[in-house]
Amino acid sequence: MQKRAIASTIAVVVALALSSAITPQTTRPSGAAKVQSTKAQAPKAQSFDPHDLNGIWLLTPRRQMAISENRPPMTPWGQAKFSKVRSSWTNAALGIKASPESEWNDPLYQCDPAGYPRTMQQIFGEIMRFVQTPSEVLEFFEWDHTWRDIWTDGRKLHDDPEPRYYGYSAGRWDGDTFVVDSNGFNDRTWLDPWGDVHSNQMRLKETVRRADRDHLEWTITVDDPMTYTRPWGPSDKRIFTLVPKSPRSEYQELREDFCVWSDSAGFFKNADTVGVGDAPARGSK
Repeated sequence: MQKRAIASTIAVVVALALSSAITPQTTRPSGAAKVQSTKAQAPKAQSFDPHDLNGIWLLTPRRQMAISENRPPMTPWGQAKFSKVRSSWTNAALGIKASPESEWNDPLYQCDPAGYPRTMQQIFGEIMRFVQTPSEVLEFFEWDHTWRDIWTDGRKLHDDPEPRYYGYSAGRWDGDTFVVDSNGFNDRTWLDPWGDVHSNQMRLKETVRRADRDHLEWTITVDDPMTYTRPWGPSDKRIFTLVPKSPRSEYQELREDFCVWSDSAGFFKNADTVGVGDAPARGSK
């Protein structure tokens, strides 16, 4: 996990540096020259099929986030569950006070699956690949190197589905917008790095729209009356950019990003709970 976080941070810094380095320095033309320059440089619109979601998509800009900032009030059940959340030092940058290491209960620190939608709500996780087939859309995530089935063959959601980390999903097209409804989630995951909770009654509604050849727009709404007094969302539009491969991997299209307990257990055992970023070993100065 430590190696993964360090490598990812380096990749982000390098990407920002390269972006700055290759930004062209130009001066603004005037008069007829300006008009001629504008015509000459106007890019040609690239054709695309708005119903084609295939490809690897990267959230831009990449950042950790909640469903939205206007979280609805919690029910007594939700408040009781949320009161038991104990975060670690890794989320200190989000303004979250770390709990003693012995109390940490973030499921990710037990190498549990991130689940949905948390895999879309944190850095390192917001890289996905859509693969469309005649009967479903496969949404493959770099985090956990796992996938989600979104059935498009007309089936309905189950009334009493078996609880899953990634739920049970059915999708349909509404014009050029792909609409996904999901239920059947277990309540063992957090919605985001802040530790926002949910119940097994949670239902999600998402919209995905291909705005142009290189960009997808995504929104999500959480409807969980057991936890929140009203639906949470829809979120602001998140923008995903089409990329040839993961920016975190030099050779593979998507990185094989597993949480391996035999590696993670030792790292967390030696973590400094008051540190920020890369945790120093205990006793270091």
